[in-house]
Amino acid sequence: MAKRVYNYNAGPAALPLPVLEKAQQEMLDFNGTGMSVMELSHRSKDYDAVHHAALDLFRELFQIPANYKILLLQGGASHQFAMIPLNLLKPGKSADYIVTGYWSKKALKEGKALGSIKIAGSTESVNFNRVPKQEELQLDPAAVYCHMTSNNTISGTQWKTFPKT
Repeated sequence: MAKRVYNYNAGPAALPLPVLEKAQQEMLDFNGTGMSVMELSHRSKDYDAVHHAALDLFRELFQIPANYKILLLQGGASHQFAMIPLNLLKPGKSADYIVTGYWSKKALKEGKALGSIKIAGSTESVNFNRVPKQEELQLDPAAVYCHMTSNNTISGTQWKTFPKT
């Protein structure tokens, strides 16, 4: 077997070897179905069992109450830059964005394409070398949400305490 590499990058990370070995074992025949889990119909009993087991594990791990829905969505964080305004930013309403680096600029661009956005604070003038102080923010009390990036992996800044919005 090839030497295992530890991946500390943002995004995909190293999986434990037993997990990979189980996936390898089930790649061609998941639970005796004769096919991979990736080939199962999303309407099949076998897939349904996998899906609900995952939801149950999320509920247990994150202590999610039964009256909350869990959505398993593709696309990652960048996809959410559109999903949030598409779902929350209604006509005639606005949202606040705190711009603190590359990822929040991407979110801002997506938000502007979908509705009325106000920049409540930015540290672009200092090359994103810090996050704004509470007193620097110009938050709109009528904003339907405030977007902020809690951990700016590219610029190396992070909110230690979230601003009061």
